[in-house]
Amino acid sequence: MRKSILFPLILSLLFFTGCDQESPMEHEQYPPIVYIVGSANKIIDKELNIGYDQDTVCLSIAVSGSLSLPQDVTATLEECPDEIDRYNSRELSAEARHYRNLSPDIYEYPSNQVTVKAGNVYELFPIYVKPATLHCDSLYMLSFRLSDTSAYTVTEEDTVALVRLNLVNEFSGSYTMDGMLRNTEDPTDSLTYKMPRTLMATDNGRTVRMFHYNNEWTEGSGNDYRQSHTFKITVNEDNTLSMATWNEFELIDGGGVYVPEYEVYDLWYTYRQDDVIWRAEGFLYKSRDTDAEQREIEDWIEEQRASR
Repeated sequence: MRKSILFPLILSLLFFTGCDQESPMEHEQYPPIVYIVGSANKIIDKELNIGYDQDTVCLSIAVSGSLSLPQDVTATLEECPDEIDRYNSRELSAEARHYRNLSPDIYEYPSNQVTVKAGNVYELFPIYVKPATLHCDSLYMLSFRLSDTSAYTVTEEDTVALVRLNLVNEFSGSYTMDGMLRNTEDPTDSLTYKMPRTLMATDNGRTVRMFHYNNEWTEGSGNDYRQSHTFKITVNEDNTLSMATWNEFELIDGGGVYVPEYEVYDLWYTYRQDDVIWRAEGFLYKSRDTDAEQREIEDWIEEQRASR
């Protein structure tokens, strides 16, 4: 009988003792810190659509912590273009193209402060850019540093974000050229080929620059094909193609159609090389992510060729 009375009493004591203890998760597990998301990697890549009169790129300002933010936190940012120069000198060779800060007259931001509201994790810092005057062969950056905060502390490391701006439009990106080169004066002199091509956004929202058959130009390469082996493709409103030489490439004529549902350029062009007129034709398709998608586009290309 005595045991039956003591056992519930012991359980009751244990219960009330446990209720008096606070859970460690009710308290902040580490000091909250204000930081720029991605600054740990130094380089933050942002796409800038050259087809827009004004495009917006954003930085994310966040406050770390294990609990919901109990108050508004305002962070102040400042530009630090000297960090771009430091990156160029440390990371790039003297012969390579160097990054440049955007001209002040083509970008702006509404305030150098951003407030992360109580209960939130981060807030966006918008930067408005007018990309029309930017050149596809130049490298652009913006650089920002967290200089102050209304609460908590600014991270001691990785306080600078280098924002690398990559010019794009709807038709630019990584593609594969599945085509043929044919000597118009000797039909037996021909070559089939398949190779990756990078289409660079240029001029506007509907024009890209393409390298011809020769290898694409790379930083530090002894072969610079930008002038003599490149041309521009414009996708017209009706999806037909217009072409123009970039500079020294002897483009004679060209045309075709863009197929938006497959993201494919069905194109042809003629050009002069060493006093011989050549015709290039084929399909320029956007890189696929999976084997199934790759098989689908290859089957579609073969169907198009078989129907001609």
